[in-house]
This record gives sequence, C-alpha cells and structure tokens, in this order.
Amino acid sequence: MSRQDARGSSLAAYVVALVIGATGLTACGSSEPDPGATPGSGGKPGTPHGGPAGMVAAVSASKMPGAIDVRFRLSAKPTVGQPVDIELALTPTVELESLFARFRASDGLDLTKGAETLHYERPAIGTGLSHTVTVVPKSDGIFNVTATVLTDSAKDSIASTYTIPLIAGAGLPELPAAPTSGPPSKPAKP
Repeated sequence: MSRQDARGSSLAAYVVALVIGATGLTACGSSEPDPGATPGSGGKPGTPHGGPAGMVAAVSASKMPGAIDVRFRLSAKPTVGQPVDIELALTPTVELESLFARFRASDGLDLTKGAETLHYERPAIGTGLSHTVTVVPKSDGIFNVTATVLTDSAKDSIASTYTIPLIAGAGLPELPAAPTSGPPSKPAKP
C-alpha cells in the first residue's frame, strides 16, 4: 500500500468514525430533557456519570477516565450560516481544587460565544457545571470543537482534551472510490 493510499485509508476511517458518532449527535438537539434528571445524576465518585438526559459523552483523547465527565447536546441540527448552541455539562468525578475549560473550533466553524468557562473553585463531585458554546458552520462538512479542561487537585494538575464532533448541512460529499490493489494492468500489444 502506498503512503498516499495509507493516508486516504486513515482519513476515510477517521471520517467514518466521526460520521457514525456525529450522526447520533445531530439528533440530540431535538430531544426534550427528562424533567426528573439532574446534572451529574447517577454513579458514585470516580465513575463516569450518565449526565442530563439527551446528552452524549464527548470523545476523550485519553484512554484513562479523567477527573471530569464531559457531556453535550446540540440545540438544533447544524445548518450552514446559522448559529447552533452546544450545551455542555462538566461533571467532576473526583475531588478537585479548581476546574477551567477553553474551547476551540476547527476550520469551517466560527466559535462566536462561550470560548471559556468560569474558573470553578472546589466544584462538587457529581454535580454538572453547565456551559454553552455557540458555533456557526461556514460550509457543509464534519467539524470538531475541542475542549481543553484544566483541573487541579491535591495530587496533580491535569490538562485533558475532549472532542465534540458535529455534522453541518449535508456533511461531506461522497468520497471517490479507492483504487483496487493488485498488479498494474499491462497495455495490449499491437
């Protein structure tokens, strides 16, 4: 497999993973919250929480569970040129001294509101901290909002990264078919 084919395969796998994850996410904005749900309900300290109804987990860059559980839902299906709110719940799963998050949008999205959270001192374990980020898609496509969450505890300071994928408009155009592998065909002799 050539380097270009490998890159194309990796890109295709990444896009497929985002589409599968984000397809369910675009529908999240239309769900009604469960009136009985409370931020961070369920679970015990040190375990991930279900979060408020209709929210899904952001994708963590770490394989190990972090000090917080990050969940989100979209207020509407992302449409080119229209603002969409990403409602977040940041739920501490361990005792923390402080918590702060900063958000960055990928190319193709304008982040218009909510680039940073408040600086939370001694946030309660299991209690979701609400925050809203507003983005405006500039074109159809699959995009990411990246959250960098800084936490301080008695033991350490950690910067954790989470990804929030979303599909705007029609998503990506159909990818061209991958060339078949095998020996190159020989030209016919005259």
